[in-house]
Amino acid sequence: MATPRPPWSVPGVILFSHGDLSYEVDLSRPLLEELSQSRLGERIVPAWERTEKKRLREVIVRSLPPASPGDPEMLERMRARLREEAHLATYLRHPGIARTLGPYEVQGALYIVSDRVEGTSINSLLTYSLMREKLLSPAFCLYVGAEVASALHYAHTCKGEDGAPLGIVHRDLNPARIFLEPEGGVMLTDFARARSLLPGRVASTLPRPQGDVFYCSPEALLCGETDPRSDLFSLGLVLLELATWRHLYSMVDMRPSDLEEALTKKVKVRVLDAAITAMEADLPAHADDCILRAATFTREEVDELTEPLPQPLRSIIRKLIQRHPEERYPSAADVEADLRAGLAALGVPYGPEEALEEVLSSLSGARLSRDTERGGTP
Repeated sequence: MATPRPPWSVPGVILFSHGDLSYEVDLSRPLLEELSQSRLGERIVPAWERTEKKRLREVIVRSLPPASPGDPEMLERMRARLREEAHLATYLRHPGIARTLGPYEVQGALYIVSDRVEGTSINSLLTYSLMREKLLSPAFCLYVGAEVASALHYAHTCKGEDGAPLGIVHRDLNPARIFLEPEGGVMLTDFARARSLLPGRVASTLPRPQGDVFYCSPEALLCGETDPRSDLFSLGLVLLELATWRHLYSMVDMRPSDLEEALTKKVKVRVLDAAITAMEADLPAHADDCILRAATFTREEVDELTEPLPQPLRSIIRKLIQRHPEERYPSAADVEADLRAGLAALGVPYGPEEALEEVLSSLSGARLSRDTERGGTP
């Protein structure tokens, strides 16, 4: 049973307690550590999981209030969605997937607790490699891709207590959701936007992209049906960017009017409908460009973007980012098999230790580049 408790004489506030564990917000940290707060009162804060005597680990606590004067119906949907996320997380017990615990209800407020993953996100690693002006190696891309594919295969094939498939699709796979841990392991995080077949799940009010639109599959952007192959497309975009610093949806050197002229009448209607949905869903302004590129990119463009890559990374990414799902890999297990075969073909070991060493070198080079630009002492 979760219960509220008064704070101890430590520099923090106890959000709630559950059994012998309590969750403490550390007030000694800058207020900027609060990650977000929505208009309906949703809060996402870093906290400590602790016993009465000591802190155990850092976590992320998300909470929703019991009521909202602004939009009570929307708040109830968000509370139901938070419960669904916690329920879904009970099935995701994989070493490469960050854990989520809960829900815990205290005086009407709803909480869930997620691992605060230690390490560096792929998003940050991309920044470091750009600062250093040196790409991470194909081996690193193969390794990270294989680890993520393994976690995705586990999620995609999860079954419920009755043995029926849960139909999990992550729907928000992007560089900010993938972390390299301090020991070199790879962790996939945040299934908050996942689709599933859990009984009583909360249906979306709009057939809209659920994650970062810059990494959504064409079918997601064009408001079509998504399935595990949609996650594989997103993984392909991540690997393409990691390996080349380039992105399939980039509009650099392109004019929207030229792309629109190439659309057939049928596809133009789909693009317009998707753009209206994006506006109604209050998606970012660049969603329109992503929708247009998702409807117009060609196989030749995919080949051109991936041409500089060595085999087999080139062919793997090409197969991942095909517009039509049936032209992609049929499963994450097949992706993982090809990526691990590519690693093995290198003829030298490459795993957590080698990945960590490469990242530390990249970080060191990025710092050197930054100091040089500032005119400081390296």
